Amino acid sequence: MGVVSAYQGIVRKSILKNVALITRALLTLFSGARSGNGGLSKAALARCLPLQAQAKARQTRLYRFLDNPRVTPEAMVPLLIALAVGTTCNGRLPMILDQTAIRGIPTLLVGLIFEGRVLPVAFTCFVHDYVTKSKNAIEHALLVMVAACFPPEARPVLIMDRGYARVGLLPQLAAAGIPFLIRAPRNVCVYVQGRPKALGRFSARRGCLVRYRVLYHATKKYPVDLVIYHGPGHQEPWYLIVPRDSTLASREIVDLYARRMCIEQGFRDWKTHLGVRGLRFATANPAPRLTRLLLAFALGYLILLALGASAEGQAVRNTLEIPRRTARHGTTRTLSSLSIGLLRISLEPLRVKAWKEIATLLRVLSTGIGAVFWLRQTA
Repeated sequence: MGVVSAYQGIVRKSILKNVALITRALLTLFSGARSGNGGLSKAALARCLPLQAQAKARQTRLYRFLDNPRVTPEAMVPLLIALAVGTTCNGRLPMILDQTAIRGIPTLLVGLIFEGRVLPVAFTCFVHDYVTKSKNAIEHALLVMVAACFPPEARPVLIMDRGYARVGLLPQLAAAGIPFLIRAPRNVCVYVQGRPKALGRFSARRGCLVRYRVLYHATKKYPVDLVIYHGPGHQEPWYLIVPRDSTLASREIVDLYARRMCIEQGFRDWKTHLGVRGLRFATANPAPRLTRLLLAFALGYLILLALGASAEGQAVRNTLEIPRRTARHGTTRTLSSLSIGLLRISLEPLRVKAWKEIATLLRVLSTGIGAVFWLRQTA
C-alpha cells in the first residue's frame, strides 16, 4: 500500500487501496493458488484478497471496484510510468504501441521495453459497438496522454508495426513531440527525387542498410526518412520510417525495431503464463471492467519482472536454469525474467527472501525511483 499511497494526490486514496489489495491477491494467485487450468477467475481473485472478511464480502469488494466509474485508467498512467522509470527520466527509452484481444475484447497497450518484455504504462480496452468516434481517436488520445508524462527532451521513441503506418498519424505524432519509428507496408507509394515508387520496388541486398529521404504516401507526401533492411533469414525487407529530423543512426533504427517483438512476448505472458485468458465478464460492454482489473495486473507484472531481473534473481537463475547448448536469438537462456520471478514466489526455499525483496522494491518505488533504474543500480 505504501508505494501507491505515495501518489494519492493524483488518484483517490480508496481507489489506490483497492488497486493495492487486488495486486496482492494477484501475486498470491501467481504463486500457485489458482485453478481452472491456469486461467484466472474473478472468484479466485476475490478469495485471495488480503481482507479479514467472509468470501461474499470479498467478492462484493472486488465487483464494486470493477464497476466503479470513478476508477479511470487515464488517471493511473502517471503512476504506472513513475513506477516503471521514476519521476525523473533521463534519456529516451524505446516504447511500443500494439493491440491484442483478451477474451475477444480489443486492448490497446503502450509499454516500455524492459528485460525482453514490455512494462505496461497505459492501456485501454474497448468494444467496437460502444466506440463513439473511432479507434484512431482512441489511439491518439492514449499516445498524447503518455507523452505528456515525459519532458519533451526525454519522450520515448514510439515503435509501431505496419498496422499503424497511416499517413494521418505522422503529423499528429510530430505535433505532440513524439519521436516515432514505424514499419511501412511494401505496397505504399513514396516519392524519391520527385518520382513515385512503391516500397516493394526498392532493391534491398541482404544484410545491407540503405537510407533515403522520401515523401511518404502518394497523395499526402509527408517528409520522412526511409531505412530499408533485409536481414538474414527475413522473408522480406523492413521498410522503416522515422521523422526527417531524427538523430537516430540507421543501425540504431533497425536494432530498435527488432525489439518490437517484446510486446508479443508480453501478450503471451499475460494470456498464457499469468492466466488473463480465463477472465470472463457477463456484461454487454466488459471493456471498462477489464481495463480496471488490468491496472492491478500491470503492477503485479512489474513486480514479477523486477524479481526475475534483480541480482538475487540472477543468482536463482544460475541455480535453476539449464542453458541451451546453442544460442537462440542471441542467448542461451531458457527461463525468462518472468519465469524466474514466478519461481521465486512459488518455491518454498525462495519465497521468504522473495517477499522481503518485494518489500524493499516497494519502498524504493515510493521514493520516486523507478524499477528500471533501481535494477540498474543494484545489478
